[in-house]
Amino acid sequence: MLRLLFNILSISLLTFSVSAVTLSEQIDKIMTLRYGNDAPGGAIMILKNDSTIFENYYGIANMETGELISKSTRFNIASISKQFTVVGALRLVEQGKLSLNQSISNWFPQYNESFWKKIELRHLMSHTSGLPDSRDRSDRNACVYANDSISMGYFPSVKKLLFTPGEHYDYKNPTFLLIANIIEQCENIKFIDYQQKHIFNVLGMSNTSYFNPNITPTHTAHGYINTHAVSLSSTDNDTAGKTLQINNPKSKWQEYDYGEETFFATRPDGGIYSTIRDLAKWEKGLRENKIISRELLYTAYTPHVTVTGSKWSSYQNRENTYYGLGWFVDKTPGFPTKVYHTGDNGGFQAYLAKYPDKNVSIIILENRNDNDRWSLVKTIDKLLLEYNIL
Repeated sequence: MLRLLFNILSISLLTFSVSAVTLSEQIDKIMTLRYGNDAPGGAIMILKNDSTIFENYYGIANMETGELISKSTRFNIASISKQFTVVGALRLVEQGKLSLNQSISNWFPQYNESFWKKIELRHLMSHTSGLPDSRDRSDRNACVYANDSISMGYFPSVKKLLFTPGEHYDYKNPTFLLIANIIEQCENIKFIDYQQKHIFNVLGMSNTSYFNPNITPTHTAHGYINTHAVSLSSTDNDTAGKTLQINNPKSKWQEYDYGEETFFATRPDGGIYSTIRDLAKWEKGLRENKIISRELLYTAYTPHVTVTGSKWSSYQNRENTYYGLGWFVDKTPGFPTKVYHTGDNGGFQAYLAKYPDKNVSIIILENRNDNDRWSLVKTIDKLLLEYNIL
């Protein structure tokens, strides 16, 4: 009887091992074909609980120096930064210093139009404020170098909302600058210092920081565009208000980050640089409730507005899609609920997703934007379902 049990156990372990190897081989083949040789690339990690299902690195972080992408490479994570801003504010909600239903006019009395009283903190977090993005884009150079305070400068000139707060989804970057400013006023500390102290330090994210035009940490990747194949999807990429400018069409890979594209100098909406392994710490820290409680976290993971069919924004506007507080929520039939965010800034492309009920996380960071992200995501999701990871 014992021998029979031993044989059954051995066969089960062998089957799991073969399946895991086969899954890894399939993902590696997909990623290798995606990036090719001698070009910018990306990093990917898939986690189940505290175990790494897959981790690998492809391509070149810096085309000038030839430094390869590795576990130490820092990528701009673009709009994935928004969930960090939200969690920073939710920490204060949990402490009773802020309320999700609080009118933000309490923090911005200088904005004296009556509609500001109708906008609540949760509206900023869920892209449902109704505030337009009417920043002046006539001077491209000014846009490229605009920082947080400059990017907020248009708010006093807003005379009306696009819709009643809470009614519709309209993806907007500047509203997250308002959240950061509320944190600063509430705690009397600079936003980036608050985030460093209460999030990055707590979770041991030592290779994560907000963009600083005067400091470039070691192993920081550049973002690149493929000048021979510039193709951006308005649904999958946050390209609103951006115009690609190719400086040297004879060069296939053109650097495309700070100095070439907008939004790098604003931090709360898209300014974090991080590594694959630090983002794994972020996922673990959220799961273990090291920053905010599970109850409040799942409030953020709960759909607050329908994205699908929105007439106001095309970003991530696809079937079965919703937005919570700082996260998209995907309820595709046949799959568990997925909570995720994408990021696009210059040549950087990022994706951070989780299946909370399965404790599975997927992290993909790229320093090029010429490959379709969503087709890759769907392929990986199907593989994880096929191999019973989901």
